[in-house]
Amino acid sequence: MTLAFESPTERPVPIVVTAKGDSAAPALPARIELDLSKFHNGRWALHLDAVFARHETPVVILAHGIACRAVAWWAQLSPRSYLKAVSGALFHTPLHVGFDQIAAAAAMQNGPACRLPFPSIVISDPSFQVEQALALADAWGSRFVATDAAAPGQASNRNARFTAIETMLLGHRDRFEINRAAAMQPSGPCPIAMQLSPSDHTTIKSD
Repeated sequence: MTLAFESPTERPVPIVVTAKGDSAAPALPARIELDLSKFHNGRWALHLDAVFARHETPVVILAHGIACRAVAWWAQLSPRSYLKAVSGALFHTPLHVGFDQIAAAAAMQNGPACRLPFPSIVISDPSFQVEQALALADAWGSRFVATDAAAPGQASNRNARFTAIETMLLGHRDRFEINRAAAMQPSGPCPIAMQLSPSDHTTIKSD
């Protein structure tokens, strides 16, 4: 399949978004670390604004764990002009919640429930709260892909062929495979289930 991004200058730049305390994520030159411990103060959203709303070249968001839900919340409520650089998002194990992230997960349970304004893929272990993961994918308008799916089209919530952008997003899934085992292990007694209502090294940390 021929992708829509032929020139190296047109290929979206991957930017990793994680939550503070989350170590199970790929190391890339551009990474945003969100402090979600004070979720309601909104500073984490301002950090996303600062990076993506002002980005002049295409980017793709590679979010991990609870940061997936923060990114989705931000994208659903932000002006479209803030998202013009975002070509798509890969949400890896969005139901994984560390022990010190339980309060933030609870605060996000009643978030907006509308389709994201860009293509996205949810990747999750089909043996771990698969119904909730599928519900998230459906609410966001994302395609669900199992972490152990050998090829596009397996274990998905959609029957349609993968688009060029979805194929491009799947090309980034291997960045998470090294840390997949760590990502799926809860750092506390048990993970929280999601309940849905109807060219320089850059690390950005919230205060």
